[in-house]
Amino acid sequence: MTEPRKAIVAGAGIGGLTAAIALQRAGWQVQVYEAAQTLRTGGTGLSVMANAMAALHSIDAHVPVEQAGQVIRHFSFKKHNGDPIARMPIHEIGEQLGHPSVNIQRPLLLRALAQQLTPDTLTTGLRCVGYAHRPDGVTVQFEDGSTREADLLIGADGLNSVIRQQMLGETPTRPSGYVAWLAVTPLSHPVMTEGYVAHYWGRGKRFGLCDVGDGQAYWWGTCNHANATDAALNISKQEVLGTYAGWAPEVMAAIEATPESALLKIHARDRQPVKRFCDGHVVLLGDAAHPMLPSLGQGAAQAIEDAVVLADRLARTAHLRDALADYQAYRHPRANGIVNAARFMSGIEQAESPFACWLREWYFRLTPQSSLRKKNLEILSFKPCT
Repeated sequence: MTEPRKAIVAGAGIGGLTAAIALQRAGWQVQVYEAAQTLRTGGTGLSVMANAMAALHSIDAHVPVEQAGQVIRHFSFKKHNGDPIARMPIHEIGEQLGHPSVNIQRPLLLRALAQQLTPDTLTTGLRCVGYAHRPDGVTVQFEDGSTREADLLIGADGLNSVIRQQMLGETPTRPSGYVAWLAVTPLSHPVMTEGYVAHYWGRGKRFGLCDVGDGQAYWWGTCNHANATDAALNISKQEVLGTYAGWAPEVMAAIEATPESALLKIHARDRQPVKRFCDGHVVLLGDAAHPMLPSLGQGAAQAIEDAVVLADRLARTAHLRDALADYQAYRHPRANGIVNAARFMSGIEQAESPFACWLREWYFRLTPQSSLRKKNLEILSFKPCT
């Protein structure tokens, strides 16, 4: 009887957990190593868009995620005061594709994925710090000085990936030019109907408000800043309230309802796309491969797509390096194209000049729903592996 192939996953985030599920269901032995002492229990929210839900469905991992989140039913762009600009047909696209887009709290998403792993797959409190090639595999090095051998190492260790750094060297992050506040808070407001999502646009700033179910709202705000890296070090609820003074009542209500301790403040960043995601028996996925700005809500979705395509290629291709090369060739144009599209959209959304803001508003007002559907359909479609 042939021994199952062995994979080590560095990082128990969304992409790493999805890869572990997909590989286990393809017959691999998988161990996931997470540097933190536990799976993330705090944090904010995110969207698992229809393409990601379709990818999860292809490995029969979608039901716990949908049950833990809230299906998006209403998605709109609004002016800073709450006046409508345009409705986005996200719900209708989901119905067309057969898979909804879902808002969810990040810890609940991680739990929904982790519970689908076989027992004893996940080890926490142990950081991968590097790797060494072997003729038929890889030796993975850990912070405590120990090593493990495997046929494959998956670098799913995020924006500051040590696996990426060894593979590609120093690849500096690109600043977005804005800071972002994020939080999840209990919120009851007449505007917040079931499955509500709205993006509010101002000059050089925006705000997102999302129903994540169970009376909880996920919100985020962005604001242009000349020195966003330093600005992200200081968190103040009063600063957020001042930034959005005079905005829609539901925006102010969400901020007011949020305990200061629940606020997260970051400097959003991405990286210049690269063509190389593989090195011998080592492969990158998610933010370790192609970090992106949040404007299209595709960070988690692209990590999930990576994981599912990677497992598919490994299952259908006997030679591991050929499978990784196929994964890289298939994922490179899709993921890196969305990195570039997210940066482009971010520039539109963070516009400051009155003329640019006016142009943005009227473009979305005048664009037919059929055109908005067509533009979003390409991003929200997960194409079957071929």
